[in-house]
Amino acid sequence: MATGRIGWAAALVGVLGGCGADNDGRGDGQGGMGVLSLDGGLATEGEGEDEGAGTMGGSGDGSSQGGQDDGSGDGQGPKFDLGAQPEPMGCNAGEVEGGGGAFSYIWIGNSPQGTVSKIDTETGVELGRYQTSTGSNSPSRTSVNQYGDVAVANRGDAGSLTKIAAETSHCVESNGIPGIQTSTGPSDVLAYGQDECVLWTTPLPSSGYDRGPRAVAWEGGEIDPETCTNTIPNPRVWVSWRGNGNDIEFRRLDGDTGAILDTAMTVGGGGRTYGGAVNAEGDFWVATRGGQDNLIHVDSVTLDVTVYNVPAGDNYGMTVDKDGDPWVVTYNEGTNYVYRLDVGSGTFVTAATSGARYRGIQIDREGRAWIAGNSPCRLSLVDAVSDSLIDDAIPLPGCGTPVGTSIDRDGFVWVVDQGTSTAYKVDPDSYDVVLQVGGLVQPYTYSDMTGSGLDLVINPPG
Repeated sequence: MATGRIGWAAALVGVLGGCGADNDGRGDGQGGMGVLSLDGGLATEGEGEDEGAGTMGGSGDGSSQGGQDDGSGDGQGPKFDLGAQPEPMGCNAGEVEGGGGAFSYIWIGNSPQGTVSKIDTETGVELGRYQTSTGSNSPSRTSVNQYGDVAVANRGDAGSLTKIAAETSHCVESNGIPGIQTSTGPSDVLAYGQDECVLWTTPLPSSGYDRGPRAVAWEGGEIDPETCTNTIPNPRVWVSWRGNGNDIEFRRLDGDTGAILDTAMTVGGGGRTYGGAVNAEGDFWVATRGGQDNLIHVDSVTLDVTVYNVPAGDNYGMTVDKDGDPWVVTYNEGTNYVYRLDVGSGTFVTAATSGARYRGIQIDREGRAWIAGNSPCRLSLVDAVSDSLIDDAIPLPGCGTPVGTSIDRDGFVWVVDQGTSTAYKVDPDSYDVVLQVGGLVQPYTYSDMTGSGLDLVINPPG
């Protein structure tokens, strides 16, 4: 079993996304929220993309269970007592290229529409919407690298992986028309092949929706203190799916071209690959669901595969914490679990249990694990330092089917709600919903939508 830890923390503290942020505009403590409709006239009908049991569309999962905030906030916004923050290895935050701290985007898949939305996490404005391939592609999981670019796993009939540039300076002229032609918002979706910020799509040998690629994660790199650039100018990206004979397939791709570089496989076990994330060394962790429910580790150097059977089974979301331990949550009809795999001992630690269901999970820089919950719909909070439950019933007013969580650059928690086609922005201290973005199309994303998960492992706090 590969358990080595290179320990990049000392060399990377303060480089990516950990820079101090202005707290202005984080709510007035009155329990209100801004609602921003961005539907742009787009249809919101389509086949349900829910992969669970009977919670699609919020019809049986306890919709609107939370109620309104009681207005007990003090009006000062979230407080992060981080102390004096060091400069990132001699580089000012604005100078770091490929450092992550300069980007404030969340990428959310509109699965039945075949598009992915890029949303500004500060304003809630949707800055672009992109077709991720042709046909019934069903984009779902997204992963963001240190340059802000996204990789989108298309789990539909013809499985594939697509890369989209976050900044026009990274887009590529391809049609001979001066300037970069790219989407400017939800009502400006270019046909696939016409948007010059959609850089490549790599078909994958998966067969149909049930076996299509889901788990996806970029590798990260250190920051060169002399040049203030990422020491990996062309990061690689992992993706996984269920292949023929129920084998779990893994591929690592060239981030610049989409070419397949490495292949690994674990035989048997079945199940779909659900969540995926990397540790600081670039090892790929994947949770599978259905058949044998496992956590699978792929060593980034040797490509050796190690399989851990999750005690309760029925895995759903997963992530990796600052110490390199993977977390996985379950989605059963009965008791559900939040697990941490202690990599050093190879044993699972139970951090929380609930009679309600868990879906996506992300951990912030304060050591708090935020989990989307169903039946009833809610946001749950676990202390990822002490492995203990803090609150299993944080309300999301008007929610339907929350599926995923993510952390933005400023520490706010984002919750993607498939049932209401919206995304919530939540204050991590007061739990107030400070912004709600509408106009999505049954979004089904519960991966590292902002890049904060990658930032946490390669630039851990402390």
